[in-house]
Amino acid sequence: MKNILLHCAMEKEGKQIAEKLGLKCIDKNIYRLENKTLIITGIGKQKTAIEVTKYLENNQKPDIIINIGYAGSTNQKIGSWVSISKSYNLEWNIPDEEKYSMDVGNQELITSKNIKNLPCYSAESFVTSTDIKEDVIFDMELHSLAIICDMYNIKLASLKKISDNLSIKNYYENLESKNVFELESSTDLIENIEKNL
Repeated sequence: MKNILLHCAMEKEGKQIAEKLGLKCIDKNIYRLENKTLIITGIGKQKTAIEVTKYLENNQKPDIIINIGYAGSTNQKIGSWVSISKSYNLEWNIPDEEKYSMDVGNQELITSKNIKNLPCYSAESFVTSTDIKEDVIFDMELHSLAIICDMYNIKLASLKKISDNLSIKNYYENLESKNVFELESSTDLIENIEKNL
């Protein structure tokens, strides 16, 4: 049985999934049942990097980390699931040398075959505009996980539920929509990834 670490940034994301999977709280913001552990780190690349690194220092190395959460997009249907194929750092830019990508964190992610696969750009804040023309996803944590997984040689997958299309206003308007902010349906996608490991 593969050792799976699920990651969510927000408590409202993680508790839905923990409840649906029957995970029990074993420590502050850590839930577990058999081979699945879920960690809630807080929002942002730095909090995610700190909390996941602390977890890895004190626990068995997982076979895969699966990141699950809400994300914005340039053009995806609100409330739809997307499987992330590649992770980039939106703010990383060394003119004429590197843009969006650095030496680590560039691996291909494990994807779900049942839903659309798109790249994700991790930002330091909520993204409301972009010069990126392609159909992409925006979050605030994934690239730090990509770097950690690259460094520790851990497989990585990411499932994103689309909450808005570059609009903080739409994000808050959509908060009441159960279709948009439910994450329990991710458990079928998690199972699909687990079967294909």
